[in-house]
Amino acid sequence: MRVSTVNSHQLSLNSMLKQSEQLNQTQLKLSSGKKILTPSEDPVAAVRILDFKQRIEQTEQYQRNIGTARQRLSLEHITLETVTDVVFSIRDLALQGLNAINSPEERLAIADELDRLNEQLTGLANTKNANGEYLFAGLASLDAPFEYDSAATAPPFYEYVGDNTRRLVKIGDARQISDGDDGASVFGPSTPGGVDNLLDIVRKMSDEFKDDNPQSATLGEMDVAMERIASIQSSVGIRLNALDRQEIYNEDILLNMKTVLSETEDLDYAEAISQFNLQTISLQAAQQTFTTVQRLSLFNYL
Repeated sequence: MRVSTVNSHQLSLNSMLKQSEQLNQTQLKLSSGKKILTPSEDPVAAVRILDFKQRIEQTEQYQRNIGTARQRLSLEHITLETVTDVVFSIRDLALQGLNAINSPEERLAIADELDRLNEQLTGLANTKNANGEYLFAGLASLDAPFEYDSAATAPPFYEYVGDNTRRLVKIGDARQISDGDDGASVFGPSTPGGVDNLLDIVRKMSDEFKDDNPQSATLGEMDVAMERIASIQSSVGIRLNALDRQEIYNEDILLNMKTVLSETEDLDYAEAISQFNLQTISLQAAQQTFTTVQRLSLFNYL
């Protein structure tokens, strides 16, 4: 009889401890706002939650990459617009100077203006972004991509010393994009003994005016350089549009994933509070019953 009473008390105590533990778990869930506190509660849901969080983090990184790429490409677009304006000014001067009515002195003045505009072009070719990186240097972005050799007696006077590799950034699971263009692609390469880059073309044009011997062929070389810049500028615009479209697509993916994640891991507060109240009442009843039973003894009936 005594053993039966001890067992009964132990069962009641175990039941109260279990109910107390369940109540504590519910309290913790209410505090955290999460359905699952440990993976062992629901291993399948725990794996799913981890997968969604990793995918969300990766997509958010894509969005940051898009922001960085947009900054670089926007600066490149603005810089190339300025380059185009300068080149048009150079072309106007060249057309003016080709007119036979110009005197040697007038052509010398045009040459001085061409030199000034070429200095401006060189500055644009060596543009830096907000992080101090050279925009047209490729991966070697800490060093100026174009160097002027004042001691050179033959072209190239302006040498491209940057890197020819385009930096590719991931903006989606299966998509990457170049966030810039190297100086050789934009302004033309530096070929020993040749006049291929825009800066050397303008230098050549200036020298011809100083010698009072301008050549229309040099103007044709500049037109080819302008076409190259226009092509790059169009490519930059296409990439900026692609970034905008991918950003919207990523936003939709993020919204869907966060919605599903919330449904999987976020606590239903109304349901949890109802459960908490029921567990509290149940525990209190069990405690009262246990206390009452403990007070009972055979002497109460004698």
